[in-house]
Amino acid sequence: MMRFRHSEWLVHEESSAFDFYSLLRHTERSEASKALSKGFTLPEVCVALSVLLIGTTALLGSWNFFNCEVADERRRLEHFEDVLSTMESLIANRPLCVDSVAPSQMPMAVRLKRIPGNKHLAWAIVEREGFSLKRLVRCR
Repeated sequence: MMRFRHSEWLVHEESSAFDFYSLLRHTERSEASKALSKGFTLPEVCVALSVLLIGTTALLGSWNFFNCEVADERRRLEHFEDVLSTMESLIANRPLCVDSVAPSQMPMAVRLKRIPGNKHLAWAIVEREGFSLKRLVRCR
């Protein structure tokens, strides 16, 4: 008894001639189609690579935007912390009671404005790039 295996089908010698030849033709066609489709064509590869490139570019662009936003937020937080620490040092260390302005070359402006009628109080104004704190401080 002869057996021919194709996928999961077994064809026995007792089978009719029609079934055997139809199966044989089907097998020949599938082997021929397998031989023709062993890989991708050049246009398919080019399209796949271009889609991959576009997706990668979009992903990297969004990642870069996110990193820039995080860096800007950190910079703004550092500026606010500088303004806050300067104001705290003015509160802790009583400054001289004179109207004063920090030099314009400094990135932070510190001004004291005396309160008329009271020689021990002044408005302390600390400014830096969009942040401004104003508080009444005791002075010497």
